[in-house]
Amino acid sequence: MQFGSKQFYDYYEAAHQDSINRSIHHLAHSLAIAGTIILVFKPLMGLAVIAVTFCLSWAGHFLFEKNTPAFFETAELSARNSIFHYIKVAVGGVFWTICCFLRLFNLGPLTD
Repeated sequence: MQFGSKQFYDYYEAAHQDSINRSIHHLAHSLAIAGTIILVFKPLMGLAVIAVTFCLSWAGHFLFEKNTPAFFETAELSARNSIFHYIKVAVGGVFWTICCFLRLFNLGPLTD
């Protein structure tokens, strides 16, 4: 699945059907951006914020969506590919949130 492709966004849409889970993810992705900025100035605080965002997202999947987060779907990946998978999932989530925001204005790849 190529990052940023229609298949990629369709996968995210399908994995986040519950409205509470979607809201939790959008909050977590916004916090992840803030955590990345904080990381530059206060590394430990930035890492803590980023860690919280993962916990929020995973809780959304387990509690509301009742599915496994894509972050844990690495059984068939090599160690090197796993790292890229984790990065793709994390960054892809942020891009998905941005696309969902753009969809409010009938813009971006999630509009028909």
